[in-house]
Amino acid sequence: EANALLQFKAEIENYTDNALDGWTTGNRSTYCLWTRVICDDELHVISLNFSGLKMNGTLASLEWGRLQRLQTLNVHDNFLFGGVPAEYGNMSSLRVFYIGEQGDFFNGFIPEELGLISELEFLALGTLFNFDSKQEYYPDRSNKMRGPIPKSITNCTKLWYLDFSGNFYLTGPIPREYRHLVNLEYLSFEQKNFTGSIPSELGNLTMIKFLNLGNNALEREFPVELASLSEIEFLNVGTNFLTGSFLTVESTSWSRLEKLFIGENNFRGGFPRAVTAMTALTMFYMSIKEFTGGLPENLGQLANLRHFSFGINRLDGQLPDSLNNCTQLQTLDAASNNFTGTLDPLRNLSLLVILESANNRLTSTLDLLRSLSLLVYLYADNNRLTGMLDPLRNLSMLSDGIRFLLLNDNDLRGHIPAELGKLPNLLGRPEEYQRDQSEQQFSDMRNPPEFGSLESLEYLGLHVNGLTGGTPPELGRLQNMVYLILHSNNPTGTNPASLANCRSLTNIRLSDSELTGTVTQIDFLQLRSLESFSVNGNQLGGEFPVSVYNCTDLKLLDLSSNEFLEELPDNYEYSQPVLRDLRVLKLSSNKFGGRVPGWIWKLPELQVLDLSHKSFTGVWPNLSGLEGFSRLEASPADAGGGSSVIDVRLEVEGRKLLEQMSIEAKGSRLELEYVLETLFSIDLSYNQLSVRLPYALGELRGLTYNNFSGEIPQVFGDLLRLHSLNLSANYLTGKIPAVLSRPRLSFLNLSYNFHEDEIPTANAFSTRYDILSFKPGNDQLCGPRSRPLVRRKTATQAEARPYSGIRRSSSWMVHCGGSSKSEFRSGS
Repeated sequence: EANALLQFKAEIENYTDNALDGWTTGNRSTYCLWTRVICDDELHVISLNFSGLKMNGTLASLEWGRLQRLQTLNVHDNFLFGGVPAEYGNMSSLRVFYIGEQGDFFNGFIPEELGLISELEFLALGTLFNFDSKQEYYPDRSNKMRGPIPKSITNCTKLWYLDFSGNFYLTGPIPREYRHLVNLEYLSFEQKNFTGSIPSELGNLTMIKFLNLGNNALEREFPVELASLSEIEFLNVGTNFLTGSFLTVESTSWSRLEKLFIGENNFRGGFPRAVTAMTALTMFYMSIKEFTGGLPENLGQLANLRHFSFGINRLDGQLPDSLNNCTQLQTLDAASNNFTGTLDPLRNLSLLVILESANNRLTSTLDLLRSLSLLVYLYADNNRLTGMLDPLRNLSMLSDGIRFLLLNDNDLRGHIPAELGKLPNLLGRPEEYQRDQSEQQFSDMRNPPEFGSLESLEYLGLHVNGLTGGTPPELGRLQNMVYLILHSNNPTGTNPASLANCRSLTNIRLSDSELTGTVTQIDFLQLRSLESFSVNGNQLGGEFPVSVYNCTDLKLLDLSSNEFLEELPDNYEYSQPVLRDLRVLKLSSNKFGGRVPGWIWKLPELQVLDLSHKSFTGVWPNLSGLEGFSRLEASPADAGGGSSVIDVRLEVEGRKLLEQMSIEAKGSRLELEYVLETLFSIDLSYNQLSVRLPYALGELRGLTYNNFSGEIPQVFGDLLRLHSLNLSANYLTGKIPAVLSRPRLSFLNLSYNFHEDEIPTANAFSTRYDILSFKPGNDQLCGPRSRPLVRRKTATQAEARPYSGIRRSSSWMVHCGGSSKSEFRSGS
């Protein structure tokens, strides 16, 4: 047996804590005293515990044939590879076999031979999960065992513990034969791909205390036979595809049940009434389903509840007053339902730490906060809360203080209490702010300079309010602030230079306010992490902030609709690695002049460029540096557009940029919410650039406007990803090239030019677009010979009129071979 252990040590690599250093040939005779080894009275090895040694090796290197008396083998939390050798089925004395967490290289099938170990009592082929808190536990290294689980294990009738959790590649149904394992107390199939239904035969496991079937692909209804499991203390069937009602019986035998998880299924119907009799419950999660109706009035019978989640359903009515009896509650999630009434039924829940009531129709005031002295998380956004903010002053008296506070989208009014500046642990929760923007009427921006004391604050969102006064320079003390969202208020004054001290900032949004002064006083050299800077729609002036070149992570820069002056600096040395990630550059509607600087045409990731409504002069440069416009990859998502996100955040996932934007195209403003991966836009309209349409534009996957002349280049037919093309009001001549029919454009406008001859008919080009795509203008242009073009009003055309001041009329174009002039007739 000592030789078997020495051979095992010789074939493994690495281990922690010098645990096996004493395993040497020199002290072979004392092997029963070696660490991690236990022997019986006859000096036979009966237990090996290698748990947590981080070993590299295989189970095959352990010669089981020399360890016939081995009863316990624990190799949990290592880096073993391979799988379970089929020969282990001959370890007839083995009672405890704990593999646990190994990692990606522990794979293979579970051998049927394990069913031969008749003495086996404990078999853990997966990873234990922690359900003692609200947070789900996911292991760092899950195993990769695959295939179905063997039915032969049903022969191991002494098993009381059986765990397959965390093996993401195990598949197939749960064997009904496991009904014979009548001694089971613990059974887990968590986090795999098991399919089929929950076997009703599991109702035979009368000793079961822990049953975990969560995070699979199980279907059909929950079997009523399981309602008779009188010893059960833990039941998880969450995150499956179960249907019907959760419980179709009026009562169960679950008097000992403490933790119940049924969320994220397809259950329907009302609140399962039988649950109210499970008085031992401490955790109940039924979120993200289709439950309807109200909560039962006798819900207060669950006096031991500590964590209760029923958010994201279609429950309605008022919260039952009996909730006041659940005085042990620490977490309550009622978010995203249709609840009305007040939060008064929570008045006695003094132990509440997390309260989520967002996205309902609750009409409370904030007076409830006076009794919730332990509150750390409060999400009450998007309700009908009323009254003043004075109860927030009480939050500053808490021992640890609140950390996450969301009250946006309510009807709260008044001054922001200065006491909020005494909450040193306040962080904010940016992931929630991407859903809703604030629409309240907080006032007086001059009161919160105390916010400068919130040293832990990461997110500050006070957007869309009635705040006045200047942006407090004290905000410069917030070294951990990542998001500063103050847009759409009524502040005055300038941007404080102290913002440069907030070196963690990634997003600054100060747009659509009445800010004056310049932005050059902000030292962007200090804001190396900045990804988005928006100050559009203000009254800012002065020169372009050259120091922004140092923001190497910058992806969006929007200075549009201000009063910036002078020429854009052209002394930028492009060899420096700066602005290489810039995706969006909007400088429109300012007072910039002169030539467009060369560095703009060398931004490799640029996708949206808006320099319209200025006085730029000169000619088009070489566009080959705009690599982003020619690198659009086709994907299934192209056809469907992008995901919709609210405009308070900017996120980056790979090459995708998520942001809400407003793009103006020759007088037509388009409000877009999308994943910025399919939109590629150049707008240079309303400048003094006069030149032939550049041939290089055909190499771009872009959207283009300007004072162009000459013919449309043939290479425009290669713009296969182009969605919209507006070349109206230029000096374009000649035929419309037939290759222009190749892109599947949703919008085309070639009006107010000097095109002539027949409109191409390839790919239904001549009938695909409304007559307003070609008229007015283009007097020498004629329709197809087969039939005249008729007016078709499309949603896209109706919403995107390039010249709102022109009187629109129905118009018909004569077909080729008739008159060479277009007729314009008034009418509907």
